[in-house]
Parts: sequence; structure tokens; C-alpha cells
Amino acid sequence: MLVPMERRGFLRASLIGGAGLAAAPAVAEAQRRRRSRCVERPDWTEAGPPDGREPRDPTAPSAEERLHVPVLALPERVPLGRAFDLAVRVGLEMHPMDPQHRIGWIDAFVGSERAWVIDLGPHVPYPVARVPMRVLASTEVTVRAWCNEHGVWRTRWRVEVG
Repeated sequence: MLVPMERRGFLRASLIGGAGLAAAPAVAEAQRRRRSRCVERPDWTEAGPPDGREPRDPTAPSAEERLHVPVLALPERVPLGRAFDLAVRVGLEMHPMDPQHRIGWIDAFVGSERAWVIDLGPHVPYPVARVPMRVLASTEVTVRAWCNEHGVWRTRWRVEVG
């Protein structure tokens, strides 16, 4: 179950965290490394929303799969009710954002409930999102991304509360 964050906490996380990710990728990478139980890899299980493609062989993704699978950075375990950042980038290799080949939107589900949607306009240089969220029970997070040429791609990850 998703719990809405207080507006002040959301704005602080968005302004501080989002600016850090966009302005200083090296700083964001260093922050990510400091988290002891943080994962950044796609997960290819069979549960979650039915629409969206996943790599056929997770150990050897094709070139198309390497560009389109959403890559998540989030903790495996979070304290009950405590906020965490869900960082998403599209592609194991960053997806291009050309007018003729680009990512149009990224959305996330917590269980079967949609948590957020981000529309990426023509002036967005990188398909990257960072959103603070909170869960009250262990659940699965599903992130989908839509490419205007290759359709919807998804990644799922189980978040444990405790």
C-alpha cells in the first residue's frame, strides 16, 4: 500500500535529491554506493501488470533489450512507513532521446496501484526519474517505460518491509 508523503518532505526530496541527480551524476553515484542494501539492476520475474516486455534471457540481453529495460535503484528492505527514493533510468545503456526515437513516459506501480507517471517531453535529455515513496507492507514495485518505436518495457522488484 502506498502512503502519500507530506508535501514539505516531497518538495525537499525533489529539490535536493532531483537536482543532485540531474546536476551531478558523480555525486548521485557516490550516494548510491554508500547505501549498504541498494540494488541497481533489472529484475525479470513473471508477476505484475500484464503489459510490457522483458528480456527473454536476463543473463544475455539483446542490444534492443539493453536500451529499453527500466533499471531501478532502490533498497531491498525499508523500515515500516519510512520514505525511500526510487531512482529509474531507462536502459542498461542510456536510451537515446532523439525526436524520432525516445522514451515518452515512465510509470510505477506499487502492487496493483499506480504510484506515479512522468511524461518526458521533447526537451528532456535523459530518461531518468527519481521519486520519493513509502510502503506499509512488503510488496512488488513495477516500473514501465514506453518507447515510441519499441513499445512498453517493464521491470519488477520486491521491496520488503521490516
